[in-house]
Amino acid sequence: MRLLKIGRDSSCDIVIPRNEISSLHAELTLLASGDMQLEDKGSLNGTYVMNQRIKPGKPVSVKRGDLIRFANVELQWNQVPMPEDNSAYKAIISVGSHMNNDIMIAGSTVSRYHATIKVGRDNKVYIVDHSKNGTTVDGSKVSPNSPYRIFKKNRVACGGVPVPQSDWENKIPWPADIMRNLMIAAASVLVLCAIGLGIKSIDGKSFTMPWTSEKTYNDAQLYAMYNNSVAMLLGIYHYEVTAGELKLNEIKDPLTDEPAPIPSKYVCIPRSNLQDPQKNPIRIGDAEYVETEDYIIVGAYEDIAPIQQLIFSRMYTGTGFFVSQDGKIVTNLHIVKPWLFDNALETLEAYVKNRIQKIADKETAIAGAKTAFTCTVHGTGGLGSYVSQVKAKGVLDDIELCPQGKYYSPENMVKCHVLSAGDKKDVDVALIQSEKCELPTKARYINVTDSLDASEESLVVGSHMYTLGFPVGIALQDLKSDKGLQLYARGGSITQMNTQYSFAFDAASFGGASGSPIFNDKGMLIGILNAGCALTQGFNYGVKAQYIRDIINNSYEVK
Repeated sequence: MRLLKIGRDSSCDIVIPRNEISSLHAELTLLASGDMQLEDKGSLNGTYVMNQRIKPGKPVSVKRGDLIRFANVELQWNQVPMPEDNSAYKAIISVGSHMNNDIMIAGSTVSRYHATIKVGRDNKVYIVDHSKNGTTVDGSKVSPNSPYRIFKKNRVACGGVPVPQSDWENKIPWPADIMRNLMIAAASVLVLCAIGLGIKSIDGKSFTMPWTSEKTYNDAQLYAMYNNSVAMLLGIYHYEVTAGELKLNEIKDPLTDEPAPIPSKYVCIPRSNLQDPQKNPIRIGDAEYVETEDYIIVGAYEDIAPIQQLIFSRMYTGTGFFVSQDGKIVTNLHIVKPWLFDNALETLEAYVKNRIQKIADKETAIAGAKTAFTCTVHGTGGLGSYVSQVKAKGVLDDIELCPQGKYYSPENMVKCHVLSAGDKKDVDVALIQSEKCELPTKARYINVTDSLDASEESLVVGSHMYTLGFPVGIALQDLKSDKGLQLYARGGSITQMNTQYSFAFDAASFGGASGSPIFNDKGMLIGILNAGCALTQGFNYGVKAQYIRDIINNSYEVK
């Protein structure tokens, strides 16, 4: 058994730093069977299970995934440890001051569910401490939440109170002495065999498989833990071009004195959108546009409204995941600053410079013919002086999210703003936040303080990874279903030695999955998906978790 205290006080196991939460608001008991009981501790604003307020002091049974609220704050189930796999043990004995324990010990320093004794199928006995005041074995304090091997001859005390000798001898199925002797004899034979086979010692730098007690999860468990922590993102952006103080829309042809304006705003449309009849093909008509290998860049003069009808074709999708109670979301830099990655800025600047230079050349020709020319329209020196001042920049018009399980519709979209985004393309990570600074209903955040692993050991080639996101965006929505937008989850393996910024994996993905969280089989966040091979599946890349941590702790300045 294990007790989790929930409340505002920093000593709680799950801390919710909100004024409407009581210091000790509720307690969640994790039973050895895997069942759970929730009890309200007399909180002011109540504890709710499936929107029904429970009575204080009366435990109720709950199951993982239930909608549980403390006042108006929803429980984040990823903060609650998954049920332990006790299949490796043939007996589990709970120890504590509560009457539900197998071994009950009275004392003010003894926690209600102080420790657990586990007997393995190999007859080895361990004690696991999860108390406030600690557990000692022969006077030495054991590490909390870690199995510690014990023997019948040991003396154990919980919070300084010894386990009664009668309970110690009779309620724990100790292996018979003869079994222990047989095990020692067997171990001796193994040592002799090892020596005979020439197995090297650790000092001889032999390969040894480390023993670990860390819990691992299968893909179904990872999905249950994190599927409500991920959201689909939708963005729209455009370009703005300036040339110092020159007003591009007021330029005139020096030969005719007729208006020769240059667009000051542009939208970038993927060529594939124009060629795909399923994506509402665009009639560009007489609009001024620039072409690159991948994009058609359509111009407008001042108001972007005349080309708002292009909105569907210039809208793009991505993925993000919640990392805080106040609605912060981690995604890719290329989701909030796509202009850094589409290679259109230089093309656009060159185009506008060329347009201005052609008109400036006409001015120069006229000036040479008149011998005494002073430009009264464009200022002293003419248009040529503005060519070097041409600058193009990207502007994010809108970034919104659609939660998992909701249909894509205006009323379900949540507007967001950018909190932190740099300019270094290799660090393809950004931080945004919902404008109301809150989580959508049923959404849960990933506690990156406890659930992020930035170590190099988490990125070993061949180790398992798991990612959840929204490849192909809105196309994942099944209008015939009542389940709304559903994310796509896929497991795989890390496939390439990591570099300074990234690592490779083979789980299939597609455009729109950018910004998806990547987990290992211990449920730890190890990266964020940011790239893949357009020609085939199974060659994808993620940015390391350390850069997720960095952007949360050390925000970039957003201009």
